[in-house]
Amino acid sequence: ERIIPAPYQTIVNNDAQTFDIFGISMLNGQLLGDLRIGATDLLFKLGVNRNGDHKVRFVLDSLPAPIAGPESYTMEITIDGTTITGSDTRGLFHGLMSFIGLLDVTDTRKMTLKERFVYDKPRFEYRGNQVDVARNFRSKETIMKTVDAMALWKLNVLHLALTNDEGWRLEIPGLEELTSVGS
Repeated sequence: ERIIPAPYQTIVNNDAQTFDIFGISMLNGQLLGDLRIGATDLLFKLGVNRNGDHKVRFVLDSLPAPIAGPESYTMEITIDGTTITGSDTRGLFHGLMSFIGLLDVTDTRKMTLKERFVYDKPRFEYRGNQVDVARNFRSKETIMKTVDAMALWKLNVLHLALTNDEGWRLEIPGLEELTSVGS
């Protein structure tokens, strides 16, 4: 299984078909709201064709009782397309991240999928990562890669430690003394 963290439940029927796709197209992508920008950016960075043959459809709806709640989703992958149903926009986004996790992006011209049903909900409300730039400086590019990885792993809080006592690592034009003296 390539979905991280492991979903609440995955069902692969005995007669499930394996098939190739040549990119994806998102239907009802506006349901992702502001998260759509991040999703399309991540697909671009991974080299996935966003005008492909496999349709990924988003639906906002209530979910079965065992997984009902914020950030929950179901995903049905068939040869005809994928339907991601979420309880909210974050659930839809997490479903898309799980779908992306199933793609082998080493050759984005042709990716192989297997039909399945996925039911998932977060196990913990707070799922975060801390980056201590006050003690260990990180570039903007590194922080952005960290945020992309957090999205794929469905983490929802970035704790950015900017200062520790007198330490200051954020460069501000016109206030160079902060980084030259305080760091």
